[in-house]
Amino acid sequence: MNQQPLLITSLKNDQVKDLVRLRNRRDRDRAAVTIIEEPKVIRHALDANYPISAVYFCRELIADEDLALLDQLLNHPEAPQAVELASHVMDKVSYREKSEGILVVAPQIRTELENLNLQSNAGEAPLLLILEAVEKPGNLGAALRIADGAGAHAVIICGGGTDLFNPNVLRASRGSFFSVPSVAAESEIIVEFLQGQDVSLVAASPIADHSWDEVDLTQPVALVLGTEHDGLTPAMMARCDMTVGIPMHGTGDSLNVSTSAAILLYEAVRQRRGKPKGTA
Repeated sequence: MNQQPLLITSLKNDQVKDLVRLRNRRDRDRAAVTIIEEPKVIRHALDANYPISAVYFCRELIADEDLALLDQLLNHPEAPQAVELASHVMDKVSYREKSEGILVVAPQIRTELENLNLQSNAGEAPLLLILEAVEKPGNLGAALRIADGAGAHAVIICGGGTDLFNPNVLRASRGSFFSVPSVAAESEIIVEFLQGQDVSLVAASPIADHSWDEVDLTQPVALVLGTEHDGLTPAMMARCDMTVGIPMHGTGDSLNVSTSAAILLYEAVRQRRGKPKGTA
């Protein structure tokens, strides 16, 4: 970067006010942007060549090991806008309770269903995760992280709930948001698309036809999970091809949605391990 970044020290600055507004989903969606804060997550965004619109930073809040990241951002080939903030201003605009000194504003790059490459994982049958009405950003972010670890082809969300571009989703995903294709769409459109791709929909339910380890997950499959409190909606349940249950031996009647996703995705990984690629 050739020019010295602008320094903002006033909380009344218009850019500061605009950043504070981005805490609200409606304002983020209106501007079609998201916020990335944690250094580890920012690094994953850079590694994935995710576009960056602006960088806000406070040197006195940045850990020594993250100064190289700041230099990388300030010398980004696309030369994003860079603004230095006084520490009290950085604390004000931070989405997190305690700022680590770097905040990045990035565009919302949305993936459409028809653009998913369901044959991208070395010829393996498609493995997808569908989450209906997931409410907590931490759960959605954790599910993205698990899907990345399991090698899932995509994560698809529907039915409202939290949004994919919530900054806490990006943080909880530990950067997996930038490596796992993720799509938000209407339930009916998702079902029709996957049926057209010969992908079976397997629903997780406390009242299930099969145990979680009794069904064939080596075929093209989408694992469908609902909320912890209500499960899947009757409409979505009716469109699924089969139901599987995870046994609960204690007093609880369900697991955290990301935990359920981990059990089912890694059961698919277990079943697929050692199976010759491209076989039925």
